[in-house]
Amino acid sequence: MLVIGLNHGELNASAAVCQDGRIVAGAPEERFNRQKLTRLFPHGAMQYCLEHVGVGLQDVDSVAQAWNPGALWQKYNPVISTHRTRREDYFYSIPDHLLNLVDREPGEWVSMEFPKSSAMPRVYFINHHLTHAANAFFLSPFEDAAILTADWRGEFECMNAGVGTGLDIEIHQRQTVPDSLGMFYATFTELLGYRPDSDEWKVMALSAFDIDCQEQARKIRSTIQLVDDGTLRLDQSFYKGALVDQPNLYTNRLIELLGGRMGSRGDQPDDWTISIAKAMQMVSEEIATHFLSHLHERTKRPRVVLGGGFFMNSVYNGRMLEQTPFKEMYVSYAPSDGGNSIGAALYTAHCIHGQARAHSESSSFLGPEFSQEEVVSVIKRRRLSHQVLAEPEEVIADLIADGEIVAHFDGRMEFGERALGNRSILADPRNPDVKERINGIIKYREGYRPFAPAVRADRAHKYFDVVQGYECRYMEKVVPVRSEFRKYLPGVTHVDGSGRLQTVDENENCRFFRILQMLEKRTGFPIALNTSFNINGEPIVCTPDDALNTFFNSGLRYLVIGDILVEKG
Repeated sequence: MLVIGLNHGELNASAAVCQDGRIVAGAPEERFNRQKLTRLFPHGAMQYCLEHVGVGLQDVDSVAQAWNPGALWQKYNPVISTHRTRREDYFYSIPDHLLNLVDREPGEWVSMEFPKSSAMPRVYFINHHLTHAANAFFLSPFEDAAILTADWRGEFECMNAGVGTGLDIEIHQRQTVPDSLGMFYATFTELLGYRPDSDEWKVMALSAFDIDCQEQARKIRSTIQLVDDGTLRLDQSFYKGALVDQPNLYTNRLIELLGGRMGSRGDQPDDWTISIAKAMQMVSEEIATHFLSHLHERTKRPRVVLGGGFFMNSVYNGRMLEQTPFKEMYVSYAPSDGGNSIGAALYTAHCIHGQARAHSESSSFLGPEFSQEEVVSVIKRRRLSHQVLAEPEEVIADLIADGEIVAHFDGRMEFGERALGNRSILADPRNPDVKERINGIIKYREGYRPFAPAVRADRAHKYFDVVQGYECRYMEKVVPVRSEFRKYLPGVTHVDGSGRLQTVDENENCRFFRILQMLEKRTGFPIALNTSFNINGEPIVCTPDDALNTFFNSGLRYLVIGDILVEKG
């Protein structure tokens, strides 16, 4: 069975293909059209998926879209139903009229069928938060787990809580806007001068600074209520994100509460900005812990899977088990909207069609890859001098150990928002100046933002405060760097002594693992600084041409594509 999953119209459009219960290919559309976080229809990503499995659309059994317009049929809409004003709305006018004659109880998904002669597959429209839940549960290794999803909003919902068992997802509790944890976080992101629904990780990075924020946290807590049933209430006199006809997510009352000012984004945030970021992160964690504690009490499950944009919050993910009764947790490589194409495909395959699970969790390397011949062709077309490497891993390790910063392009592109070695910029974490160099002359981004340590999975417990065998394959959690090693790893140790960890397994990424092996021989540490191969504001590179464009538009000096080294003079 072939199911194409789509995320279209929402942040970070994407496509993925599920073949016989397993995700075999997928990519965000931004990597093809080069528009960061694009909402446009994922033509390029979908075409890639079809080509990867060698079929045309007529050979696909189902298409699954991660949004359900049927969920919006809760109130008669004369705008789309009274007049034939737009052709796409006319498709909905008849069911809207018919549903107005009965009790409106839209299901969790609706389908659209076409005549068999059209060679069009059936299209399923899946509720937004169900696709988050399916991404979290069906990518996990668990056969049974509690589920929590949280983001700004879906059709109406902003939080779902339930249970996944086998091929079934059962939602026990739903919360709708405007009482949204995701919108709460976005409100403060905007208040501090950053872009909401985009720059939240910058605010998260600020929260690590050591500053007294107790008074600010007390004020922020006064704007929320943690309800006994495990839900959240936001005082709407402080938040207006649900009022789409008005600018800004915050009200003047929130500004006055926090000192009568707003932040100004920049490279050197002041103490007020840092204290608000830290206080808000603290309160957001309290809200998420409230959700999860109630979920555990209701379900009695020892394991939980997490989905939705809020769980891109790697700081909270890293300490969630300490703050809740759960014993195990899972966050996928793409928990935010971009991963909903995967969730839509998996929900359709498993929950609608009953396709057996094949546990797709083994890898996020789902994107395009390019042969040596294709790479050489691009380099020759550009008339670039280059060198073919017999042992690229050793050359990369030598360059890094000598203090150089190396862009690395190899194998299949990562699906999620974090590069995991195949579309990465790598450097020596021992270098105290490396963070400033990369932020300043390569990434062109704020100097306070940290970089992630990638470590051999079998060595992680030695350098980080985790147990032996600990896995963090997708940089989904921030953990403490062991205190005795912090002074030796300044390039990847954040101001609070933490690092957003990536554990690298030899079976999952043999080449990156070998680079870390070579680094251990040269530096004594099986660790590399790993950041995504892109410039601030641009998508991660996808093709050899993208890699070369970014290389020549940045302060990078060395680029290894496959087995080929390109060097600036």
